[in-house]
Amino acid sequence: MSDIVTEADLIKYVEQAKADALHSFNFLKETGTLSATWTYHITHKIPGQDKLLNIRFPWPWEKSRDPVVSIDTFSEKKDHILHESRIDADTVIHAHTPYLAAWSLAQINFPILYVAAQRHLLAREIPNHLDRTRSILSIISERLDNHPELAPPPALLESNGGANIWGKGIIGTSQLVLLIEEAARFQSLAEQVGGAKEYTPGALEVQWKRTGLVEKAKQYSGRFISDLLKQKAA
Repeated sequence: MSDIVTEADLIKYVEQAKADALHSFNFLKETGTLSATWTYHITHKIPGQDKLLNIRFPWPWEKSRDPVVSIDTFSEKKDHILHESRIDADTVIHAHTPYLAAWSLAQINFPILYVAAQRHLLAREIPNHLDRTRSILSIISERLDNHPELAPPPALLESNGGANIWGKGIIGTSQLVLLIEEAARFQSLAEQVGGAKEYTPGALEVQWKRTGLVEKAKQYSGRFISDLLKQKAA
């Protein structure tokens, strides 16, 4: 969309964002990606504006099915994760999904071993937010400060709860919710036949080439990205 200048532009933008949110909520609900509580809340930074759009969907037992829309002043939300420019995101979704919740309850980081999710992400794992007294922003910023060799994670598991997943756009970020939850589901099922294994040599390069991430991957030298470089050297 072009620059938001007038009040009419803002209203049009918010209506489109609400439509995107409703479409995303429906496909996540219909695919069984969301838990039975349908917990799915969106915050989205409106481009060119000091505004944060919030879209919250009702609980399943509420009579109204209409999402609640509100707008906050972004600069006043000092601890919001979208202030961290290194994650390159404009949208955060808080969702409860069955299999990611299981990893959250286990209080361990989630390794991404499913190619359909990995091909869209440079990060190889999703951390678990164990110290809930700290903000998401402080946890992720500290990780990026201490480990610049690792690609920024696309999400943070909410210890003993759901997950916060971020990305570009409401639909694009919702697609990540689906793919990461699907990875958690399939990796859990794999435990029945010996457990999910690391990628075979060359697999990461093939996947990242499909989405144009292979060159960007080489910016990182951490153990999760360096798998690619080691495999090529071998």
